[in-house]
Amino acid sequence: MQKFKQIWLKVALYLMGLLTAVSAWSGQLGREGADVTIRLSPLVTQQSVNGFGTSACWWSHKVEDDATRTDLLQKLYSKDGLALNIYRYNVGGGVNPEHNRVGNPWHNAESFYVFDEDKQQWTYDFTRDANAQKALFEALSYGCVDTVVLFANSPHYTMTISGEASGGVNDGDPNLDPAFEQAFVDYFLTITEYFLSKGVPVKYISPINEPQWGWGGQWVHQEGCHYETEQLLRVLHLFAEGIESRKLPVQLSVPEAGEISDLTKEYFTGIGQDEMLLRNTGSFAYHSYWKDAQLWEKADFRTWFDEQNFGDKTLDMTEWCELPNKHATTDPMAAVIMARVIANDFNFTRTNSWTSWVAVNQRGINNEDGLDYSDGLFSADNDFATYDVSYRYYALAHFSKFVPAGSKIMTFVCKPEDYREASWERHVETDFAAFATPDNRQVLVISNEGDEKTIRLDASGLHMEIYTTDAAHKLEQTYNGVRHTEFTVPACSVTTVVIDNDLGGLFR
Repeated sequence: MQKFKQIWLKVALYLMGLLTAVSAWSGQLGREGADVTIRLSPLVTQQSVNGFGTSACWWSHKVEDDATRTDLLQKLYSKDGLALNIYRYNVGGGVNPEHNRVGNPWHNAESFYVFDEDKQQWTYDFTRDANAQKALFEALSYGCVDTVVLFANSPHYTMTISGEASGGVNDGDPNLDPAFEQAFVDYFLTITEYFLSKGVPVKYISPINEPQWGWGGQWVHQEGCHYETEQLLRVLHLFAEGIESRKLPVQLSVPEAGEISDLTKEYFTGIGQDEMLLRNTGSFAYHSYWKDAQLWEKADFRTWFDEQNFGDKTLDMTEWCELPNKHATTDPMAAVIMARVIANDFNFTRTNSWTSWVAVNQRGINNEDGLDYSDGLFSADNDFATYDVSYRYYALAHFSKFVPAGSKIMTFVCKPEDYREASWERHVETDFAAFATPDNRQVLVISNEGDEKTIRLDASGLHMEIYTTDAAHKLEQTYNGVRHTEFTVPACSVTTVVIDNDLGGLFR
């Protein structure tokens, strides 16, 4: 009986989404050479998928060459590429010309708010950040983007206590000067109005990013700003007031907590207790850092979230990269790890959308053992003379190209305490996520960190396509024909299975 219980827990935890029953079982999934039989059964729908995205932060402003920009954006935001529909635009805090602790030019962001020497006053110059703006408008031209998020890592440097956008004088010091809280709101909303006037589909504004981290002191490699909870909630309330007074057609996506924790719950609770703030919040946003294997924490967090009185607000995963990053850009395992995290975020935290951190990072950073450990979807040299596609790009493609906005992920039954018992910092080798799409297809994404495995598939539908990423393939179609009841997934691979199927009235 005990052995049966352990096996059932494994099944309930890891055969997720549409995978509502397992009809045969040959050893635990984590064992070498184990086979898995899966029955796809569209029963109870869970949350809707609102899409996939990435951030233009720390790279789009550095691309000078038009052909390079076009190639990158087509690979990210066109139907021939990843078909991403969420674009995160960084509203930079600017560089203090008198003192700047950030040495990496990629991590310094030009601001629209500038000092006019002739008029001797601060004003807005929307010709600034020209390269980043070109990237945004070109991405929009491909027709896939329906959601733009304007986000800030820091207020403008003139509004900070340290006089810089890179954090406080000391690690952990709050850096937004209380005397400039309203000025920060007015500045950010004025920039929002500019983008709206240009026809940019700004759905969310996100003025605070990872407020719990220290930001400052010796850790000043990029923009960032620490907030204590009281100030965070006070500033967000001012933003809610500003959105209503200016009658802006946007909502807040907040507070972009750096990880799932008790402090994240504190932030969310405070937002929920403020009627005006909650009314103007459309998305509770969190980052999935540091929780790659703690599935029960993700599940417990979602259980807690569902118990709150937040109404119909979405829960969105807005940043992730592997931390610490142990896999180089040329390592297929980088794709497998990322695919596993995406699946677990949809199935355990039950996010409505999934957005990677940066689209492009610098080649050679963290180049241990002579390998490139950049964490972006692309890796580029400093002047973009050359750039490479990382295996992580293909991990995101296994979802974004086949799971359009409006798809639904399916529920499974298991109590949160079971997650704690079965998986603290462990996972099995083979993880799954499955989706029902609006065009009546079933999409199954399998990440396999172990040896080759045989999948026996019991599902309706007559036609099946299989796409594979491993050491020999990069999102290549490896099968297209009559639905098979058995196929193999290679060692260290990501596999997407697309099955044509009539799901009846599910979307009608």
